[in-house]
Amino acid sequence: MRAAVRRIETVVKDRALIERRHEQICDAALRLFARKGYHQTSVREIAEAADLSVGALYNYIKTKEDILLLVYHRLLDLFQKRMSEAMANSGDPTSQLRAAIEATLRLYDEYQDLVLVLYQESHTLRREALQQLFEVDRRYVSMLQAIVERGNREGHFVAGDSNLIAIAILFLCAVWPLKRWNLKKYDLSTVTDGVIGLVLNGIGGGHGLSDN
Repeated sequence: MRAAVRRIETVVKDRALIERRHEQICDAALRLFARKGYHQTSVREIAEAADLSVGALYNYIKTKEDILLLVYHRLLDLFQKRMSEAMANSGDPTSQLRAAIEATLRLYDEYQDLVLVLYQESHTLRREALQQLFEVDRRYVSMLQAIVERGNREGHFVAGDSNLIAIAILFLCAVWPLKRWNLKKYDLSTVTDGVIGLVLNGIGGGHGLSDN
């Protein structure tokens, strides 16, 4: 959350207090956005769920979109943490990429309602806030890109533009929350195996599932 805290305008100047309040606000918003959606959730409801008055809440944010930004940063921080853990327990680039895709899809599954909200509502953010989201997203893309580049160097992959491949992999993973209405007959494991197989076969990393 620290990157988000530094970028959101506040009345209060105590950094430790700002971080605690942002955690409260974000936790409340996560629950409400998942249940009701972004537009259907009022700032007053978020304040009440965070045990703050509306006036007190506005000491720590400036606009409702700041709350959406906090939620986005929280999820991206979780993505980075889980992917780093998955990669740390893997060896060669093929295993690392498989672990990264599995970790991403598990988190997309856990927070699928919120992921859908973020995809639907990010266009409503002002330009400055959108730039912040792009910066956070690029951090995540860069982690996948590093795996692909290592795989290219070591002869595991023949992937071409590693940045483009990393972005495409994340978009493939997003099929689970964004197209779930069309994936009702599949479970998460089947979708994960399908995405891994498609990616690894596509970039020359073997036959995906046959490596298991």
